[in-house]
Amino acid sequence: MSAFNIFKKTATKIVLLVIIVITAVSIFLFPNWYEKQYKKIWGYYYVYKGDKAYRAAKYQKAVDYYIKGLKYYPEHSKARCNLGHLYVVFENYYAAADAYDEALQYDPNYMSCRMDYGIILSEQLADYDKAVQQYNQVVDSKPFMLYIPFIYNNLKSVKVNRGLAYYNMGVAYRSKSIFLGEHTLASHQYLKKAKESYKDAKKLLPKDYDTHYNSALTNQLLGNVKEAGLEYCKAIQLKPYNFEAHYNYALLLRSLKFYKESMSELEKAGMLADNEADAAQLKYIYEVLGDVRQRLVNAGEVEFLNTRVDESGMDSSELAYRDGKVILKEDSDKLLTKRLKQCPKKEYFEGI
Repeated sequence: MSAFNIFKKTATKIVLLVIIVITAVSIFLFPNWYEKQYKKIWGYYYVYKGDKAYRAAKYQKAVDYYIKGLKYYPEHSKARCNLGHLYVVFENYYAAADAYDEALQYDPNYMSCRMDYGIILSEQLADYDKAVQQYNQVVDSKPFMLYIPFIYNNLKSVKVNRGLAYYNMGVAYRSKSIFLGEHTLASHQYLKKAKESYKDAKKLLPKDYDTHYNSALTNQLLGNVKEAGLEYCKAIQLKPYNFEAHYNYALLLRSLKFYKESMSELEKAGMLADNEADAAQLKYIYEVLGDVRQRLVNAGEVEFLNTRVDESGMDSSELAYRDGKVILKEDSDKLLTKRLKQCPKKEYFEGI
């Protein structure tokens, strides 16, 4: 056997021996580090099992796996946030809030989790001030922004998240104003804060229906007639088949004594609400519609009332009778959408 082969064979054994010795010494010197890595491996394994159960909608199994994984690896913030989502599914909102809070203690920059935490605080636990704190942190965050054409772009997602934070902040402020009672100075101040939050949200989410609708509602509560009217019109343009904007716009028109226009919007709301509103909402819409009709009668507008064909405001040429029901003709869908998008008296609000 040549000297080179002897050296090669001996060197391999020496290297293996050195590695074993170094590993043994490092385990002796840093036992805590090795124990942590061992637990981390098991933690990731159970979190993986939890993710798999979550995707399969096996929510209780997912909870059990996440809890087990977090015992091994408490720092797994995503697992903690997912655990919060699962507690929301089970309507255990206090446990959800605790899970979100713990996730953020390990990863303060986990902004999507912070947003969810704020929503639970505001909408389920009525802790509006703490919710606003969470939204402010989302707004003030400075995430790494990168744009590589055709490869990666997170500019839009960052913009949307900030817009949603402003929107949710507005919801929290308006909820607190309601909590403090109507016609109080404190309530009014919180409504003004809500208005400003929606204003910031609109800059980032100019085509978001909910932002414009809630901005309109807040301005209506503040008595800002012009802003309320224009915002309702914008919301109606964005989603003409949502009955809420038509209904609230009708209330605004009724308050200004535009009864014909109010009736038109209430008819639209009633037609649309037949498919999506609950019985109480539908009942209230038709009660208000009855009130507006009576006001028109009192104003001597009987002839106008007699010209109404059906609740959609469509005339008879656009309707058909089939299987005992009045329906739209096949070519009338676009016409209906056009009618629903019409915002009566919009020019009035533009001219104020």
